[in-house]
Amino acid sequence: MLIPNAQQLTDCSFLGIVRKYHDIKYPKKDVEEQYQHQEKVFFSIFQIGLFETYNFLYSECQDDDHFKNWIIQLKGADFYQQATVKFNQWYLGTEHVINMPFDSILSEAQHQFWEKNGYLKIANVIDTERCNAVIELIIKTLGVDMEKPETWYNDHQLLQGLMLQLYQHKALDDIRNDEQVKSVFASLYGSGALLPNCEKVSFNPPVNGNFTFKGSPLHWDIDFNIGPQYYIQGLLYLNDVPIKRGPFSLIPGYHHQIEAELQHKNPELLIEELKAQNLAIPIAGERGDLILWLQSIPHAATPNLSDIPRFVQYLSFNNF
Repeated sequence: MLIPNAQQLTDCSFLGIVRKYHDIKYPKKDVEEQYQHQEKVFFSIFQIGLFETYNFLYSECQDDDHFKNWIIQLKGADFYQQATVKFNQWYLGTEHVINMPFDSILSEAQHQFWEKNGYLKIANVIDTERCNAVIELIIKTLGVDMEKPETWYNDHQLLQGLMLQLYQHKALDDIRNDEQVKSVFASLYGSGALLPNCEKVSFNPPVNGNFTFKGSPLHWDIDFNIGPQYYIQGLLYLNDVPIKRGPFSLIPGYHHQIEAELQHKNPELLIEELKAQNLAIPIAGERGDLILWLQSIPHAATPNLSDIPRFVQYLSFNNF
C-alpha cells in the first residue's frame, strides 16, 4: 500500500476531478458507476448539497482554486481541512472502511414489513423542538408568515416546485446527524459505515383557486444508465401530515417486480402505466415521523388539501 505524503492528505485532488467532470468545455462523459459513488462520498464528507454545488460549478466556477474557496466560504477553513483529510484517507485507500458496529432499533416485525413492502414509517424519531427549528428556517428563508396565508405562495430562487434547495444550517445538521436516524438506516443497510447526505427540504402549501399543486407526479429517482440499486431514500415530517395535508405516497412492494418489468418495458412507459393504475397509497404521519423507502419504489408527494402548509426535511445516507 502506498503511504500518502502530507500534501496528498491536505490537498484534495478529487476536487479538480469533480470540477472537470462538470465543466461544459470538456466532452460529454460516459456514466461511470465508480465515479458516481466517489462523487457521492465527496459530497457527503464535505457536507455540500447537490443543487448548490452543481449550480456553482455550471454557472460560476472558474478553476480549482475557485471551487476550493467556495467550499471554504460555505463550510469554514477548519471544516474544509478536516474533510479533506477524511476524504483523502478514504479515496487513497489508507483508511479501510469496515462494517462499523451499530445499535439496531428496529424490531423483527419492522424488518419483515420492510422486506415485503419496500418502505417503513418509524414514529416520533425527532423531537418537536428540532422539527420546529427547521420549520422556522424554511419560513424565514421564504418570507412566510404563518398567520398570513397570502405569504405562503411567495416565489424564491431556491424554490423548485415543492423542493427548497436549502442545505447549510445548524438546524438541518442537528437532524441529519442524529444518531437514532443513522441507526435506522444502518439497520436496513446492515452496516454502520454510513455518511449522512446533505439533503434539501420541502414546502407544500395548500392548493386554492390561484395555486395548483407543484409536486412531481409518480416517479423514481433512479439513474437508469446504472439501474436500480439498494439505495434508501427518506424524509422526516416536520409537522403533522394527515391524509389531506399532502402526504408522501408510494406503491408498496414494487421492488419485487421492477427488474422483471424493466426487461421488456422502458422506464418512461412503465411509470406512465403505473400512474394510470392508481396503485400509490398515501402515508400519513405526525411531526417527527421518519419515512424510508427503497429507490425501486415509485413515489410522489400529493396535493395539500388542508388549511396549513406541509413541511419536510429529506434524509439519506451513503453506505460506503
